[in-house]
Amino acid sequence: MGIFFEKFIKGFETNPSFKIYNKTIIMSDMKVLKKIDLTFNSKIAYEQTNYSYLGNLKALKQLLPVPEFLLKPLGKYNLHYEINNSKNISFNGQRTVIYLHGAGGIAEENSILHRQLLENGCNLIRVSYNINYEENNIHFPKKAEDMLPFLKEIEIKIAPTVTLELKQELSKLKKDYPDLFDNKEIIIIAHSLGGGIIANLVADYHDIEFSKLINLDGTLMNPAISIGLNVSQLHLSQDSLFNIEWIDEEDDATSPLKAIGQDYCKKINTLIKNSTNKCIWIQVKDTTHFSFTDFPNLLKSYRIFKKISGSRKSADRIRSYVTEFILRSDVLKVKENDCFVK
Repeated sequence: MGIFFEKFIKGFETNPSFKIYNKTIIMSDMKVLKKIDLTFNSKIAYEQTNYSYLGNLKALKQLLPVPEFLLKPLGKYNLHYEINNSKNISFNGQRTVIYLHGAGGIAEENSILHRQLLENGCNLIRVSYNINYEENNIHFPKKAEDMLPFLKEIEIKIAPTVTLELKQELSKLKKDYPDLFDNKEIIIIAHSLGGGIIANLVADYHDIEFSKLINLDGTLMNPAISIGLNVSQLHLSQDSLFNIEWIDEEDDATSPLKAIGQDYCKKINTLIKNSTNKCIWIQVKDTTHFSFTDFPNLLKSYRIFKKISGSRKSADRIRSYVTEFILRSDVLKVKENDCFVK
């Protein structure tokens, strides 16, 4: 699999108990949302089929600005989802999880976690979106000092549009596939920029009753920050660009990287203060922003790659926190070396 990526990924190769189906819904009339994948277990006996981890090499160009040929190995990974185009679908999961990736990411970026959730009786709604920065006159950050102005532009110019489109599509899904939602616990999981977008959805959408929000190292936005949320929350944060002491410190304009970390943690802190339900915030040791995706497992275990993606053990703990919070949120415990923030 080239010089970067592992040949076999344990989380992809493990045979599930049931066949995994995937139905793709294309949204050609939306500005930002591109497609929704409904991924679910069937009681039909399992058979191996092909579903590529990365079908479009250009999909990750914003996130990983490297030559396309270096990403080709990602297209060889097989998730073993079987395509299902039927209009009559039976969702057997006890819970429904909605997943939103980060800017420049893909819905498949957390497929190891997704497989674990499928095995634990969850249906998945995987939302894919793409932001055209040039069309929206948004300057993509090339330096650390550009990041905070970029996030503000996203909050003003993009987040309201994505929230509106999510409302429209989720309302349509609820109408077309009621057993995805009826008598089901509805859980939101998002990574990076998706965390801010999805929190805004929960703050301002009442057609669906959400029970839990899981934020994977995501940057939050208004109005969710100022309004707060009434759902149970789990916030998981990296330890590379965030120190707990920064929460109560004055903003530091002299260090662009510290300013980003302060902005990040103070937004989470304010959201928690303004929320009315149980909130847990954990900082996971030996992590970077990529640790909250599949990348620690996809990249070969060279020291240089660990600096980029964090350790595999940390990524495993992140998935464990997510699964435990979904299944047994009342007994979630901080694991050794990690830090309970709030």
